[in-house]
Amino acid sequence: MTAAYEYQDMHHLVDRLTPAQVRRLYLLVTRDEELSQVAQSMHPADAGASEEPVPAGLLALIGSVNGPGNPAERSPQSARG
Repeated sequence: MTAAYEYQDMHHLVDRLTPAQVRRLYLLVTRDEELSQVAQSMHPADAGASEEPVPAGLLALIGSVNGPGNPAERSPQSARG
């Protein structure tokens, strides 16, 4: 199998993974000495940074915002149901 096929197969494999499987694969990649360097180079700003908690005030603000309703709910086609 050539590298081009392996590359393509790897893309298809990752596309078929569940979110939990992607997290496991990412964990394996970040623990590998060589592959972790590639992973870190993709997100240099995140290297060594821990996630900051979302301020409670921001969550309250987001929860209080009432956006426009779904226009499809008011359409004549949805009334035919």
